[in-house]
Amino acid sequence: MAEVQQHGNKFEDVVIRDRTKLSKKEYDKLKKNGYTSPFDLCNGLKVDYDASIKTTGSNTVCCSDLLRMMSHRKYYRLIVGCYKQEGKSKKFHTQYEFFIAPEDYGKLWGKMDYQLVESFVDFVKTIPHGPEAQKNTKSDRDQFQEQVSCEEALFNINPKVDSKKQRRVQCSVPLDKLLASGIQYEKTTLNLTINSSRRKFNK
Repeated sequence: MAEVQQHGNKFEDVVIRDRTKLSKKEYDKLKKNGYTSPFDLCNGLKVDYDASIKTTGSNTVCCSDLLRMMSHRKYYRLIVGCYKQEGKSKKFHTQYEFFIAPEDYGKLWGKMDYQLVESFVDFVKTIPHGPEAQKNTKSDRDQFQEQVSCEEALFNINPKVDSKKQRRVQCSVPLDKLLASGIQYEKTTLNLTINSSRRKFNK
């Protein structure tokens, strides 16, 4: 497991245990596509809703695969665990649970067109490996991203193109804007410590 994912999976395990009495590993075995399923908690499997579980130590909530998030057009929950880094530990202090409805789609994605966004994702995936292609496609990549993005949308497009083989497109949403959007949510105080160093990223 990549180090950048470890603390998120630990928090996910805590939430899943609390709601299903099963570990993340045990729960994933019940899901049709295992840990690659669109949601971390699935309607009909110990809970009566779909939910995605995320963590953040800042104002940015990273939500992984862009197209997967854009495809969520039904009711679902976005559970966000907020932490403060203290040495090698993450102190989770607050949990926000957003109850996202179909009518909230416009707030989240503005006027972004799924097919146009999909073409941008395909473009990124076809960039050759290595630092030369990373550098040479930067201008075209930025222009294409500007065309498919929407300033009114809460979600931001985050292409991941490093000097090695990483070629994918993720997304993120500012927590403060999500809280101010009018989307219904519940706030819970946490007192949870997870041993985990600061996140490390590839370049």
